[in-house]
Amino acid sequence: MKFNRVRIAIIPIFVIMLTACSASAEEQTGDGIKLAKTIFEEEPVKANEQIDSIELFVPRGFSVLEDSDDTNIILEKNEHSYVLFINPNEDSDSHLFYDLLQVEQKNDIYALETFEQNNRFGFIAILPSSKEQFEIVASIGGVKLTVISDEANIYTNIEQMMKIVRSVNRGEN
Repeated sequence: MKFNRVRIAIIPIFVIMLTACSASAEEQTGDGIKLAKTIFEEEPVKANEQIDSIELFVPRGFSVLEDSDDTNIILEKNEHSYVLFINPNEDSDSHLFYDLLQVEQKNDIYALETFEQNNRFGFIAILPSSKEQFEIVASIGGVKLTVISDEANIYTNIEQMMKIVRSVNRGEN
């Protein structure tokens, strides 16, 4: 009987400690953007999937939906859909997706960071989607990946998304 009372008293304390130790959306975003810049500047992760003429890295735990093609690739992980759009008319230095974001959603942007290196232009954007969810956009040139992310997964999603976008090989390299 005493053991159950102690367990009941300890569980709420444990939950409060876990909540307090979780990184905030702001912390995850800042750390995620720093990591995205590093991934952008490094060599791409080796491709492990091919969809039509596109080669890309798909992280463990992700699956490629069958109705994907070389301009629209749908990835899934834990019931979240990641939409990868590849515009074959835009090079790796294109600002098209960035410019569209600035025009269409400038006032809604929670965080935005751009990267440039070796004739490549990229960015990470985070936009509020609902109370505890954010839309994350990772883009390099004519390649853009989006997902609706739970607040707790912002950092991980930024990391995986930039690795995916950075790995896309459209035959330009």
